Amino acid sequence: MSALKQRLDAPLIDDDFVAVRRRALKALMANGFPDLKTEAWKYTSLRQLDKQDVGEDSAVSGQLSDGSGPPFEALVIPLQADAELPDGLRLEPLSADDFEGVDYGGREDAFAWLNLARVGRPLRLRIDKTPDQPIVLQHSSGDTFTGDHYVHLRIELAEGVRATLVDWQHDEGAGLINQIQDLRLASDSRLDHVVARRSAESAVIQRTQARVESGADYRFTVLDQGGRLHRHDVMVHLLAKDARGEIDGVALIDSQQHVDFHTTIEHVVGPTQSRETFRMLADGNGVGVFNGRIHIHRGADDSHSDLNTANLLLSDNARINTKPELEIYAEEVTASHGATIGQLEDDALFYLRSRGIPASEAASLLKLGFASEPLERIADESVRGWLLDTLNDRLN
Repeated sequence: MSALKQRLDAPLIDDDFVAVRRRALKALMANGFPDLKTEAWKYTSLRQLDKQDVGEDSAVSGQLSDGSGPPFEALVIPLQADAELPDGLRLEPLSADDFEGVDYGGREDAFAWLNLARVGRPLRLRIDKTPDQPIVLQHSSGDTFTGDHYVHLRIELAEGVRATLVDWQHDEGAGLINQIQDLRLASDSRLDHVVARRSAESAVIQRTQARVESGADYRFTVLDQGGRLHRHDVMVHLLAKDARGEIDGVALIDSQQHVDFHTTIEHVVGPTQSRETFRMLADGNGVGVFNGRIHIHRGADDSHSDLNTANLLLSDNARINTKPELEIYAEEVTASHGATIGQLEDDALFYLRSRGIPASEAASLLKLGFASEPLERIADESVRGWLLDTLNDRLN
């Protein structure tokens, strides 16, 4: 029996949320898991995940394996409904009524249905007051982790609140980590949402969806340091006048690694604004996938959007599949996109080496200059410095 089939056959948790789980499992079984014939998954195979031995969900914790915390002042939030939090923050379980009418879609969204069917209890993090420090959600799986781990978190910002949220993920195992983050930004709020991910053999599949109201500003930044199988869907819905969404990302992909990002920005009304910058660097026989879609709906007049993705192949065997998309049904809009795939420039390497810089150091400097731009827009200085230092260490 395959590992994916085992995940379908596992018994449901029997509590007051079981009706929601049963509906999710029914949708999952009706549609099945995606394969290479599924358009949104045509470059990402699940064979590695299907070969895994499914164990117990017992080796994921709220701190890194060495017990360390973030290297900057922060509010570290344990994902437990009874956790004591500072004034202005609340963490509570969601009810079955909160999922009335939820419809994730078909086969391409199988892992969202799987998450809802298997999660212990979805939680809501309510941010009612601007915190003094960044908020950190810290996840760690040790080298004995071979099971499934599911997180479903709704994050709600009250009107006018400003916050930085860091989702810090560190994996050393060989299981499945399946996470949904559902973000709701009230009018005139702002969230700088940072994902820092590094993993070993685990499959990490995440869905991030943000609903942005009038005058609110959602800024998503990710530094993905690669792993055996990563898939991240990022969806930003600009729902009201003067809403703004930005996506910035860097993915570092080494041999035997596969990283797939699918992003969508929905301009539902106008005027709204969005911008996206994404960088991928692939080495060895690593594979990167980037699909960025901008959808400007009918009636979203006077909206503006810009999408740029640049990719760097560091070996002859590395592959990057990139596809920017613009879908426009409104008038009086400005929208643009650009995509490039290239290698380190010989002239630039020669210039640095002619000034006494060793070849390896020259290559690292060029890679750092290429990859750092998306991270430099992070507003919080301490978080920005941490990610840039992490990027520099990895590239050296």
